[in-house]
Amino acid sequence: MIQLPWRGTLHAYLGGIIRTADGIAESVSGVSDHVHLLIGLRATHRLADVLRELKAVSSGWTHDEIGVRDLASQEGYDAFTVSASQCQAVRRYH
Repeated sequence: MIQLPWRGTLHAYLGGIIRTADGIAESVSGVSDHVHLLIGLRATHRLADVLRELKAVSSGWTHDEIGVRDLASQEGYDAFTVSASQCQAVRRYH
């Protein structure tokens, strides 16, 4: 589970991973058992590649920096395309 004491730090780290991949981290949030990402990607990005990297790097970070070894990413993910006019509504959902 994503514990409250380090949840915000994890969310910031995830935003950094997205920015390093040349994406835009519009909003990163979540609860104890999952994360919500509102991100902007370039047309040249492949979503599966970005999320595979995000999961691998963040999993390593939680193991090495937080010391949580039993936290694992779920196998799949849900992804939705959001128009610019709906981004604010999605941010409120977070």
